[in-house]
Amino acid sequence: MCNLYSNNTSLPDLVSQFQELLGLDLVLSAGDATLANQPWATESVWPRYQGLFVRPIDPANPKAGLEPAVGRWGVVPFFHKGPAKDWKAATNNCRSEEMHEKATFRQILKEKRCIIPATHFVEHTGPKGRMTKHAIRPADGAPLFLAGLWARHTWQGETTESYTMLMQGVTDACDMVRFHDRQPVFLDRASARTWLDINAEYRSVLKPPGRGTLTFDPPEPVAA
Repeated sequence: MCNLYSNNTSLPDLVSQFQELLGLDLVLSAGDATLANQPWATESVWPRYQGLFVRPIDPANPKAGLEPAVGRWGVVPFFHKGPAKDWKAATNNCRSEEMHEKATFRQILKEKRCIIPATHFVEHTGPKGRMTKHAIRPADGAPLFLAGLWARHTWQGETTESYTMLMQGVTDACDMVRFHDRQPVFLDRASARTWLDINAEYRSVLKPPGRGTLTFDPPEPVAA
């Protein structure tokens, strides 16, 4: 599962990336000052940190434009009775094969899908206490667009937005097989549109990338 990633791309650069690579319009409602009062982690995004995600302005019509949002990495479900800080379950990852039946995710799967932009994500190998951190990114140098879900929780007048990263299995044909048995759901131009369309059949998006898609730094896993 993924518990650390990086996203150090500025909002104006994200606008360009979304348009050029995904063919999607990311709208900055206040120009470069968008989200100026909502800081988010960039170099190291850990669970429960504030991170950046991108969602449709109108979930029923994602082609009408997307907006950036800042939220807690780790979904706080709407049914949680108490302040968001008291939610302790590890919900920064969501098993894609189970999300349609899990209470935390099944409703937001129907109406609150998002894209998590990332520069790279991290997995660890090696013995406990001396583990090696591997930065994983596309082999072609492109940014990562990862499938996610977001949620809104309200308690005694305080609203918290949060998000989770979809995870899928690894096959023998995947680069990730030497490092971990789970990996994010990677989006491209076609699959990003499918994923954000709440009326589309999303399962076609859940496909592991082929070999040679990812690069690792350091390049070799360390034995436990």
